[in-house]
Parts: sequence; C-alpha cells; structure tokens
Amino acid sequence: METLKTKIEGLKKGRTLAQLKIENAKTYYKVQSLSAKLSQQKAVEKRQFVTKNDLVEYKGLIIWLMKNKCNYRGYLNLKEAMTDLLKDIETRKVVYITRRGIKGIISRMAIECGLHNSEDNLRRANGIEWTTNTNGNSVLEDFSSFRINTLM
Repeated sequence: METLKTKIEGLKKGRTLAQLKIENAKTYYKVQSLSAKLSQQKAVEKRQFVTKNDLVEYKGLIIWLMKNKCNYRGYLNLKEAMTDLLKDIETRKVVYITRRGIKGIISRMAIECGLHNSEDNLRRANGIEWTTNTNGNSVLEDFSSFRINTLM
C-alpha cells in the first residue's frame, strides 16, 4: 500500500489533480488508476465486504429488479436466483469502497444472477445446450436482445 502512495505522490509532484489533468492527461489518468487500486486495497484491509445482512437490507430492491428486469417470458425462478445471489456474495468476497456503493454492487449482481437464471431455465425448457451458438437460433437471439436491453 505504501508503494502505491509513493507512486501517486511521485506522479503528482505537489500538483492537484485539476492541475495535472490540464498539464498531462496521461499522468492524470495513471494517478486516477493508482488511487482506485489504493482505495480497493484499503477496503480489503478494513474487510469491507458485502454481506448477507446487506442483501437483507436491499431485499425489496433485489426482488423488484429480478421480477421486473430479468424475468424473460416467465422463465425466472426467483428462489433459485436469490439463492445464487447469496452464494455469489458468500463465495466471491465482494469489496465495497464506500457504504453508498453497496446498493449499486448488489443491484448489478442481482441483475446478473436473474439473467443467468432466466437463460438457464430457457435453455432447459427448450432443450438448448450451453454450447449451442446463438446465431441462427431465434430463441437465443431474442434472449440476447433482452439481455442487452436489460444491461443498458
């Protein structure tokens, strides 16, 4: 962590980020990147991980997102998707930098789990293997369009 601080200070050379952005954009973005890495390291050191309690706090939002954004033609199994989300949170050790960031992280993960569950159930119901190419398969092409619209 100290090496990142040293690198950042060496690049800034006493200048503010605003001055750095005007003088040398490449260095400015390098400092931004190093600062993000430093923030991530600090969060891990402080053990700032998204927990099951955070999921409970945002349960209503998670259910709404999954039911209204990820349910492709009724293929979503909400219970399975919620279980998958819980497993992801418990196994991946998702780090948050600020408390305000938790809502966005959970929302993104809920949408990912909901879409994956919908696709999995769609494939099982239609006898489509995971190795099947999307191109030329109208069911998978429709779902791909749905996925893109949901993620945008």
